[in-house]
Amino acid sequence: MKKLIVLLIIPFCYNYGQTDTGILEKTLEKTLEKLNGLKTIEYKMTKKYLSEEMGQNSVHSGNCYLDFTSNDTLIGVKYHMMVDDKYEQVFDGEQYFDSNVKEKRIHYVKKPKKHQVNSSIFSAGLNEVKLVLPILLKDKTISIKQEKDTIINSITGYKFNFTIPNRFISGYELRTVPSHMKEYIYKYELVISKQEMLPIFIRKRNSHYDQILISLLSDFIIGATRDEKIWSYDRFSEEYIRMSQREFFKRDRIELKNKIGQRAPDFALPSIGGDTISLSKLDNKLTLLEFWFPNCGPCVEAIPDINEIHEKYEERGLTIYGIEFTRSSDKGLKKYIEKHEIKIPTLYLGEKAASLYGVSAAPTFILLNEQKEILYVHMGFKKEELIKVIEDSM
Repeated sequence: MKKLIVLLIIPFCYNYGQTDTGILEKTLEKTLEKLNGLKTIEYKMTKKYLSEEMGQNSVHSGNCYLDFTSNDTLIGVKYHMMVDDKYEQVFDGEQYFDSNVKEKRIHYVKKPKKHQVNSSIFSAGLNEVKLVLPILLKDKTISIKQEKDTIINSITGYKFNFTIPNRFISGYELRTVPSHMKEYIYKYELVISKQEMLPIFIRKRNSHYDQILISLLSDFIIGATRDEKIWSYDRFSEEYIRMSQREFFKRDRIELKNKIGQRAPDFALPSIGGDTISLSKLDNKLTLLEFWFPNCGPCVEAIPDINEIHEKYEERGLTIYGIEFTRSSDKGLKKYIEKHEIKIPTLYLGEKAASLYGVSAAPTFILLNEQKEILYVHMGFKKEELIKVIEDSM
């Protein structure tokens, strides 16, 4: 059971709209003025993904460089991100690419869409605050409170909490949640350095998913510069494989499609129910495998429909197994399954199985016949398409 801590007295507590000259408004406007006055800046950033129920924590650290002199019309900034000393993410205002040092590969997009240049692990940084904060301040349905000053990495900062109903921050925008997500609340916490008036801490969480995203920003260098070569992937040696993102994802889909007609690789995986499921020992007329992981948005959205398919076709010979393929234990899985009302049997420790099937994204669906031959495979959930294949195969 989660502990609920109630603060009875919160110093400097304001509701935006009730004061025109309060500390809250002045501080946030000063921060926006500082951000809007920047031409270039470099800083260090650490991003944490936390899940209390699942016992999962992942951390990425690196260096961010932003150039606001860009004529780009997508997000108004050029950026160079070095993540975990392993790969780079670069947007020069016109073209996006990322590189992986270990794998010696480069993926590029010559004419990226907005969501593609927002895909950086470090997107929740200064540019997000610059673009989102004015929206939050203008929206009177959003509750904004200034809380007691806090200390982040030995730096004293102003602390603000934004409570956003039925929307969430994504891609530097406020987006409305799907209609089935009732009473959804998004919490956005921002800490601003008193000395530099720049954001040093961002925390995001919501009422529906057990996931907290934390961004820590430090070591700001205003006016930093970069060699012009940094914006081009021509600087990499010839041993690097260059491939467009479209080609990369198309290759993955083709490789999955090519498995149709092949015999499915065997596996034996533990189930949440306590037994072990061996594919070769199943005698179902049809077996549908769904590869998923917790807090995957499309996976959660598909749950009601998958439950419906399971209930409708189970008596006609279809068995569905969900395979969690990212975790090394079942810690928190049972609670997660109950919370999200997942009705299909769930298997775990599925990383090796996912690799055998060529699965790299979630949800991925694979339908097998009685002889364990692959009839259908698809990254993403297409309800009508899947149902048609199931019915045609019965």
